[in-house]
Amino acid sequence: MSNFLVSSFSLSSAPRSAVFHIQDELRTAQKEVTTGRFADVGLVLGSRTNQTVSLRVERESAIRMQEANTLIGQRFNTMQTALESIAKTGENLLASLISNGPTDAGISASTQQAKAGLQQFMGAINASSGSRFLFSGAATDQPALAFEKVGGGGVADSYEDNSTARKAVADALAFAAPVTDLDAFLDGPFNDLFEVPDPSDGTGWDMWSKANAAPVYNRISDSETLDVSYPATNDAFRNIVKAYVMVSDLGLQDMGEDQRQLLASRAVETLSLGLSQLTEIRADIGSKQSRLEITNEALGARKNVLTMSISSFEDVDAYEASTRVTTLTNLLEASYALTARISRLSIMNYL
Repeated sequence: MSNFLVSSFSLSSAPRSAVFHIQDELRTAQKEVTTGRFADVGLVLGSRTNQTVSLRVERESAIRMQEANTLIGQRFNTMQTALESIAKTGENLLASLISNGPTDAGISASTQQAKAGLQQFMGAINASSGSRFLFSGAATDQPALAFEKVGGGGVADSYEDNSTARKAVADALAFAAPVTDLDAFLDGPFNDLFEVPDPSDGTGWDMWSKANAAPVYNRISDSETLDVSYPATNDAFRNIVKAYVMVSDLGLQDMGEDQRQLLASRAVETLSLGLSQLTEIRADIGSKQSRLEITNEALGARKNVLTMSISSFEDVDAYEASTRVTTLTNLLEASYALTARISRLSIMNYL
C-alpha cells in the first residue's frame, strides 16, 4: 500500500502553471497575427535564419540607394530650374543686342539689361540644396560665384560693388585704352580674365568663382556611378558672364559706331556660344535624370523581389495564426474556469 498525498496547494498550482503557459502561447500567436511574421524567426528557422538576414541586408541596401537617388533627382531638378532661368535671361539679352542695334537708345537698353542679367546669373548659379551649393563642383560649401572686395575685407554684394573682378576689368581696359584694336583686346587681356588658371592662383576666373572643377561621383546602383557636378568653371557659364561684362562694363556708350558694331557682334557671338553650351549641359542632366529614373525602377523591382523572398521564410499563415489565437483564447477561458472551481475545493473533501 502506498501513500498518496493530496493538498489544496498542489491542486491549485497545476492549473495555474497551465494558464501561464497558455498565456505565453497566446501572446506569441497574437503578435504573429498582428505582424504577419513569426514572433521568433530564429527559433522557427534555425540554421536558415542567416538566409533571411542576408536578404534583409540586401533589401536595406536597395532602399538606402533609392533614397539617395531621390536626393540626386531633386538636385538635378533644382539645377534644371536654375539653368532654365539663366537661359531665358541670356536669350532676352541676345534678342536685345540683335534688335536694338548700336544706337544710343539701343546700347543703353542692352547695357542695363546686361547688368541685370549678370545679377540674375549670380543668384541662379548660386542655387543650393540644403547647405550645398549645386554649381560649385567638389567645393559644395562655397558659393559658385562670389566676388571679393578690393583690398580684401570680405565678399562684395555684387560684381559692381567694388569687387576685385570689376577692378581687373577696368585695369585691363585702361591699359588698352584707347582701344584702337578691340579684337586684340577682347582676345587678349579681357579674355584672360575669364580663363581658369592651372594651378589656381587667384587670377582669371578665380576672381569670379571658387568652384572646384573636380568631378563628383555618386553611386546610384551596385554597378553604376554618376557624375553629378556641373561647376561654374564650365565654359558655358564663363562665356555667358563674359558676354554680360562685354556689354555692361566696357563702355559701349562711349565708343564710336564701328567699335560698337564690333563689340556688339562679339558679345552676340560669345553669348550665343555660351547658351549653346548651356543647352548641352541641360541635355546631359536630362539624360542622367532618365538614367536615374530607370535605375530607381530597377531598384524598386529588386526590393519587391527581396521582400517576397523574405516573406517566404518569415511570414506566418494568417488563417492558421488567427485560428490558433481563437483556440488558445477558448482554452485560456476554460483554464480560468477550471482554476476557479479548483480554488473552491478543500482538502476536507478528501477526508
